[in-house]
Amino acid sequence: MQPTQQRALTAALLATTLALAACGGGGGDGGSQPTPTPTPAPAGFSKTANWTIAIPATPNATVCYDFDTQAEVAGCTGNNWDLKLQAPAAGRSTPSFWSNGGVSGTGNGGVFGSPLDHTWTELATWKNGTTDPATGQAILPTLYAKDSPSSVFSGSNGIASAVFEYGVGGDNDHLLYPNFKVLVITTDSSKPASDLTVQTFALQLTGYYGGAAGTTSGYPSFRWINRAAAATVRTAQVNASAGWVYYDLTANGGAGAVSSETGTWQIAFNRYNVKLNGGSSGSGTVAGFVGAQPAGFYTGTTPVVAKFQSTTNLNDTLADLQGTLSLPATAAAWVKDGLKSTLNPAGVMNGSYPNMTVNYGWYTYYASAAVASPVGLVAHQLKANTDQGSLLRSGEGDSYARVRLTQIQYADPTSATSAQTWTFQFDVQPRP
Repeated sequence: MQPTQQRALTAALLATTLALAACGGGGGDGGSQPTPTPTPAPAGFSKTANWTIAIPATPNATVCYDFDTQAEVAGCTGNNWDLKLQAPAAGRSTPSFWSNGGVSGTGNGGVFGSPLDHTWTELATWKNGTTDPATGQAILPTLYAKDSPSSVFSGSNGIASAVFEYGVGGDNDHLLYPNFKVLVITTDSSKPASDLTVQTFALQLTGYYGGAAGTTSGYPSFRWINRAAAATVRTAQVNASAGWVYYDLTANGGAGAVSSETGTWQIAFNRYNVKLNGGSSGSGTVAGFVGAQPAGFYTGTTPVVAKFQSTTNLNDTLADLQGTLSLPATAAAWVKDGLKSTLNPAGVMNGSYPNMTVNYGWYTYYASAAVASPVGLVAHQLKANTDQGSLLRSGEGDSYARVRLTQIQYADPTSATSAQTWTFQFDVQPRP
C-alpha cells in the first residue's frame, strides 16, 4: 500500500471508529450476542464498461453514469447513478466529478482514495472493492467517503475538521476535543472586514458533549462575541445529535436563537459538522476566516495531548476570542461554503509558470508549448493520466468499480478551447 493510500485508510478508519463509538456517548447493552452469519466471499471485478462523454458546453451542466447498467441516467436523479461529471463553471476550463452520496446525491455511493492516491497498476491487483490486497484488511462500505460540505470549519485531520481533534489520547481514546480556534464570521461576504457597517462575529467551538449526564455526543457548545461589542461574551449549546440545527447569532443567545433552514441563521451544526449560511450551504451571504489558533495545542500539525486534555482551556483561551485577530485582506478572501469530493483532488504542480504541469489525478494540465509539445499537445491542453484511478461504491451501495480516465480527445487537436470528449474505463464488481 502506498503512503498516501495508507493515510486515506487511516483517516477513514478514524472517522468510522468515531461514528461506531458514538464519540463516547453510547455503548452496548451488555447482553449476549447472536452468532453472526458468515459473510459470503465478495464477488470480484468481473465486468468492464467504458463511458465516452462529450463535455457539455453549458456551464455546470451535469451528466451521470451507472456502471452497473453501462448507461447514462437522465437528470442525475435517484440512487442508480454512480459517477457524475459536472461541466466547467463559467471562467473555468475543466469539469469536476462527484459520487452519489452525501451532499452530491441521494444514494449510498462513496469514494475510497482519490486518483492521486492510487495508480491503476496498484488497483489492478485488487480482486474486489472490499478487501485491500496488500494488508488483507476489509474496506467496509463506511470507508468509502461520501461527498461533503467544505468550509472554514473543514480540516485535513482524520475527521476532516478544523475545530475538533479525535482521540488525541491514543487507541483507547474515542473522544472529540475542541482546539478553541477562533473563527471570524461575517454576515456579508461581499464587503471587506474593514467595513464596520457589517456585523461580524468571533466564535469558538468549546465542547462536544452534553445531554442529561453531560457525556452524550452530538451536543456542540460554542461561545461568540459581536466584534463591535467584544466585552460581551455569549455562550450556547445545541442538540445536534440527530440532524442539522440552525442558529441565529444575532439573537444574542437564548431559546429564540435556534432557528430553521428557512429562517434567520448564520451557523448550523450536525454533530461535529458545521456550515454557514452562504455559498453552497444557504441563501445568505455569511462566510468565515480563521482569526487565530490559541498557542500550545499543536507541535507543527501534531496535537499536544496535555494541552487538549487540560481542564483550564476554556478560561485560558478566552483572551484569544476577544483579542486581535487575523482578518481577510479583501472581501474575496472570505471563505464561503462549498462542496468537496475525494474525486476532485488539489493539483500537484511541477515546474514553474509558464513552463509547468499540474497533475489533477485524472489528467495533467500542460501550461506552455515547451512542456506540451513533447507529449503531442499544445499549450493549455490536458492529457489523461491512464495509470491513475480510484475506487467507487455504487449509488445503490451494493456494487463497486475501479475507474480511470483513458482518453481526452479534442475536436481540434491544435486548439485547447475546442470541444473535448472524455473516455472512462470501469472494472465492475457486480452486485451480489
